[in-house]
Amino acid sequence: MPEKIDSNEIKAAFGSLCETIAALRHPVTGCPWDLEQTHGTLRKYMIEEAYEAVDVMEPVNYQKLREELGDVLLQVVLNAQLAKDAGQFTIVDVVRDLDAKMKRRHPHVFGDQNNPNAKSSREKSDIKTKWEEVKQQEKSQSGDAVAKGIFDQLKAGNINPASRMAVAIGKVAKSISFDWNNSEDVFAQLESEIAELKQELNTNSSKSNIVAELGDVYFCLSQLSRHLDIDPEVCAVDGNKKFLSRFRTLENIAEKKGLDVKTAGTAQLEELWKEAKKIEKSNQKNR
Repeated sequence: MPEKIDSNEIKAAFGSLCETIAALRHPVTGCPWDLEQTHGTLRKYMIEEAYEAVDVMEPVNYQKLREELGDVLLQVVLNAQLAKDAGQFTIVDVVRDLDAKMKRRHPHVFGDQNNPNAKSSREKSDIKTKWEEVKQQEKSQSGDAVAKGIFDQLKAGNINPASRMAVAIGKVAKSISFDWNNSEDVFAQLESEIAELKQELNTNSSKSNIVAELGDVYFCLSQLSRHLDIDPEVCAVDGNKKFLSRFRTLENIAEKKGLDVKTAGTAQLEELWKEAKKIEKSNQKNR
């Protein structure tokens, strides 16, 4: 059984954090840096902190994750404080709205709003269907669904990074049966897009044409990830980590051989890379 939540301890800790952030924003005695921030200037920090938290989630590093989650929470509380200073809403509104939303979207756990004992199906497919149903009801009531087109209604174009935006667009397209049937079909389309890109490169086409074709490749690759039920952004991050890990192995090999990677040259680096790859595969087999 999970450990029982100590609500009083949470209230005290969270309340203290909110008081600290409010003090940083005090117009007279607060921190000059915090006072000059706007929601606009804080956008990059929200993105950066979220990425840094993701970076230590797989493989999980709990010591660092604890710190990074704190940094993410800081951005939430700080933005809420800015909103409070502007007379718009408070962190209490944020927490209450989120709590209510989670209860509305999980009727299989909390029951219907008007009848807590009337709990819906716990089947995964039913849960997802109910989630989307409640979500659309919320948008309709808030006025968010009043838009020109289906992609505008679901705000698929407002999601960052680009690969996540592409996945969101693909999901909307799928909802109106404008999608590939399976991953094999998407892969065939990806090959076609790569061929078109290659043709543009071979004909020394304009940069704008190359950018357009490369964009098609990126979009199609994201759709392939979606069909394979793989998050393209997480996959890309893992790819970066894989390269960096292998290059660190390469550097260790080079050091043992008395080589400097900065001056080794392409041919020698290629050989070192192959050695690093063999070591990596050997380590994976031994796990």
